[in-house]
Amino acid sequence: MRKGTIFYYELRRLLLAKEYLLLLAATLAYSLSLFRSLVIFGVDFTAPFSERTFAAYCASLAPFLFVLLLVLCVRQHRASERRAETIIGATPFPARAFLLLRYGAVACAFLPAVILPFAACALLYRQIFEYTAVGGLLWLGAQILLPPTILLFGAAVLLGRGKAATVYVQTAAVLILGAFKIPLPAALDIFGASAVVPGNGAIAPSFVAGRVAFSAIGIAFIIVSLKKGRFYLDES
Repeated sequence: MRKGTIFYYELRRLLLAKEYLLLLAATLAYSLSLFRSLVIFGVDFTAPFSERTFAAYCASLAPFLFVLLLVLCVRQHRASERRAETIIGATPFPARAFLLLRYGAVACAFLPAVILPFAACALLYRQIFEYTAVGGLLWLGAQILLPPTILLFGAAVLLGRGKAATVYVQTAAVLILGAFKIPLPAALDIFGASAVVPGNGAIAPSFVAGRVAFSAIGIAFIIVSLKKGRFYLDES
């Protein structure tokens, strides 16, 4: 069985899933709403294209993105997915290779949800403010969103394989923290609201340390999940 065929099949199923399309549309609509209600006025008396304002934009968007990511992960542990693994498990195809293909499909499906809001914001910066120096802002956005994405994904694929309910717990935690805007220390700020220090525009050192920890733990989770990788058929 060709790896490319399996990857295409996995990615296609994710991209055409109704919940994915709805969440993607909601994320893009919310990003445009944030630009009109938050970005265009600036945050803490800074310019609309300041690091402080862009960090607030990313932090407000993060709950939507993380919920979408976890929804993609939840799909990997449904009964229908287990049956698909049972079929693959009856072939000589390696379990770890199959998991890597699935992880790659989730990453590729998640990518448009991140790129589209960033691209929309950059386009509006150009059209409204004639501002095109967005490289630094995009790097800041990557620092805010990528490490917690790795952490949440790693936890979802590792813990969710043993008990799918843990992914629902993660989703609920993200929703609660995002909906109620519960403040967290910079090192634990999963959404990145405290990325930029008010006043001087510098990135908090504790925030950077937290992002490094998020990335390291998430990568460790992913590696462990691959080392433990086996088909559900083997577990029964």
